[in-house]
Amino acid sequence: MGDGSVWEIDRLAAAELLALLRVAPEADWAIIAAKAFSKSRLQSYEWAARRVHESVIKTLEAESIETFDRKEPVWTDGFRHAEECLMAKSPSELLEVVVRPSRSKGQVLRSLLRTAKREATISTS
Repeated sequence: MGDGSVWEIDRLAAAELLALLRVAPEADWAIIAAKAFSKSRLQSYEWAARRVHESVIKTLEAESIETFDRKEPVWTDGFRHAEECLMAKSPSELLEVVVRPSRSKGQVLRSLLRTAKREATISTS
């Protein structure tokens, strides 16, 4: 099986995770792996957001050069305002990723029980 779908960033994240696991007790591996996956996922989101942000701004700039002279001032004012709003936001702000404290095992189990009870009530109705 080839690894053509594995990016170098994935290899780096895997190497970092393995290094963390080698020095940690086995009982801590699950939380260490979860934190590593979370960190890697957030970094990937931020990278993608930066790329999209840059691409959108370039597209807007190119479009404004070609269309401003053919549009009415009201339209161009609106376009400029939209462009300013986008440029005022950082890629991270556009993501709106909320970092919450992780839930305890008890909280997760209680949530699963509540969901199971709700589903059981719905299916018997």
